[in-house]
Amino acid sequence: MSSYSDYDPFARVYNQHWGNHFIPLVFPILEDHVLRYIPPNSCILDLCCGTGQLVRVLAGQGYQVTGLDGSAEMLRFARENAPDSEFIMADARTFEQPDTYQAVISTFDSLNHILELGELKSVFDNVRAALRPSGLFLFDLNMEAGFKTDWNYDFNIVEDDHVCVIRSSYHPRERRAKFEATIFSEGNVWQRSDFTLTQRCYSEPEVVETLKQAGFTEIQACACDIKRDLIQLTTESERAFFIGRKPAGQWITD
Repeated sequence: MSSYSDYDPFARVYNQHWGNHFIPLVFPILEDHVLRYIPPNSCILDLCCGTGQLVRVLAGQGYQVTGLDGSAEMLRFARENAPDSEFIMADARTFEQPDTYQAVISTFDSLNHILELGELKSVFDNVRAALRPSGLFLFDLNMEAGFKTDWNYDFNIVEDDHVCVIRSSYHPRERRAKFEATIFSEGNVWQRSDFTLTQRCYSEPEVVETLKQAGFTEIQACACDIKRDLIQLTTESERAFFIGRKPAGQWITD
């Protein structure tokens, strides 16, 4: 995984151009597969929350939402976007939270940034520990069809106060995708930032098996159709949604 500080130069551009982008897709899925199964005002952890737009939406629905991210700059924007919510700066691979959450979510392919399967298992272990018994875990991942389709192109963003040049590529033999960016930001002088973010392509079987190893049950792996309904996952699915449940009676004790 890239150092979390590598995400800091991206935070301003992400907040403006990507932060709200995924919510229309993911929120109906959250409503149908998580929110309807937990009480009103439940505690929810948004893992790898980025700039906090989804936290704001969920908090507006009355949920007690905590956002966790490793990037200080992402969290700076998150606190502006959702000032009444709690935010924690921590690493998804090592965070520790008490088992107080009825649900943990991680959206917009955040967990593809975890580059080793063993580290993904650590994330799943940490999530299970943070969930109340019978708590739900939902996350999505880019799949190979998505990397092949969406990660082999260049594009530019041009605004009055910043310019962003993006070069993306997918390397199937390594199962790695790279997002290389150059950002020019206006200040007293224009400043240049260069950074590379990397994602790993996981297969459905290895994700499901790792969830089982972490103690999750009732595991589902699905794709999403144009109506935002979850459907059967196939090799042509560009994105997968995974859902798991912490078994009842699994309180974490010292």
